[in-house]
Amino acid sequence: MSIDAEIATFVAAYADAWNSGDVDAIADVMGLPQMLARSDGSTFIETDEALVAWIDGRISEWDAHGVEGIGAVVAKVEPLPDDAARVTTNWRLVDADGKALMTFTAVDTLVSDDGDWSFVVTDLAGEDAAAWPS
Repeated sequence: MSIDAEIATFVAAYADAWNSGDVDAIADVMGLPQMLARSDGSTFIETDEALVAWIDGRISEWDAHGVEGIGAVVAKVEPLPDDAARVTTNWRLVDADGKALMTFTAVDTLVSDDGDWSFVVTDLAGEDAAAWPS
C-alpha cells in the first residue's frame, strides 16, 4: 500500500473515532508528547491524563455547537525523513441534517512505527480561524 493510501486509511479511522466519541481510540493515535499548534502559539501535552482532558474538551465544544458528524479528506501527503509525513487534511463538521457547521484545513505531522501511524503535531490553526455559525 502506498504512503498516501496508508495515511488516508489512518485519517478516515481517526475521523471515525471522533464520530463515535471513542476517546481511547483517539488518544491511541496521538503520540506523547503531543504538540498542539494554534494560531496564538503552541501547547505541549505530555501525559495521558492531559491528552484525555483535551479530547474531552474538544468533544464537549463540538457537542455544544451541534456537531453530529465529522468528515476528513486527505488533500496532500508530503513524506518526510525518518518515517514521517506532513499531511494536509480538509475537515468538515456537520449537524444532524448534514449541513456544514465548520470546515477547516489542518496540516499535521505524523510518524510511523512499523506502519502504525500517529500524530505528533496537531495543527489547530485552521480550526481556530474558522467561525461557528451564529
